Amino acid sequence: MMRDTVMQGDIEMTEPIGAIRATEAPAATGPSRRDARRLRTLTTWLLYAGTAALMAGCAISTPSASLTRFDLGPPTMPAMSATANATNAANATNVTAPASDITAAGASRMSPLKVVVNAPSWLDADVIYYRMPASDGDQARVYANSRWLAPPSRLFGDRLRAALSVDRPVLAAGDPTAAPALRVELEEFAQYFDSTSASHGVVQVRATLFDGSKLLAQTTLRAQAPAASADAAGGARALAIASDAVQTQLIQWLAGRVPAAPATTRAPAQSRALPAASSASGATAPAR
Repeated sequence: MMRDTVMQGDIEMTEPIGAIRATEAPAATGPSRRDARRLRTLTTWLLYAGTAALMAGCAISTPSASLTRFDLGPPTMPAMSATANATNAANATNVTAPASDITAAGASRMSPLKVVVNAPSWLDADVIYYRMPASDGDQARVYANSRWLAPPSRLFGDRLRAALSVDRPVLAAGDPTAAPALRVELEEFAQYFDSTSASHGVVQVRATLFDGSKLLAQTTLRAQAPAASADAAGGARALAIASDAVQTQLIQWLAGRVPAAPATTRAPAQSRALPAASSASGATAPAR
């Protein structure tokens, strides 16, 4: 066998010609162990990254674009006074008088009223509540992909102010004008299911009338209306109808109870400021 002579310092070493030295890499006949390890590491990392992305995607809340929004529909005028109705009839048989004409006819004869609508924290949100029959556990639940356009207290309050304004000026709670105040507490606003295919909307309020710090009257009003369909759309429409019924009851209850406006139209804010909510909490005066 032929040998090459290799000098290592002062030592002469020989090795067979054609032998593979330890410092030389083998011929590239396939992936090395290092390359294989790198490939496995990359594959594992990609698998973890994909899993993390999937989990993050599941955690993201439903996009607002996929939600269906409901309100109570356009304001209705359930409280037209006799004067307003007469104005309507005089204008034309099939033509409705402009809202400004109706308001002027009625509001000029009734005193101003401050109106504020409150709701408990569970109703101070845009979710739509429904309740299953008591046999299934009387629990308040919410629709997953349906929401109110605004919290129920805001929707109900705007609708109530629009109805009241037909007969009288309606003022904000902080208005410095001396005027009686109506506080409305929204106690129930939900769709009730009698079965899997039948439901109805229920609205309940507690109304308290003040003249400054003096409690004049208090009452609880409730109304319900059947839903045309057993879903969020049917519930929203039923709650709109029930809201109008409660508002009609409220306006009828107010008749004759709101004190006349004082001779002076402006007064210090504290003279007839709306009382704090605690003032109404212990009130037990019955409706008269």
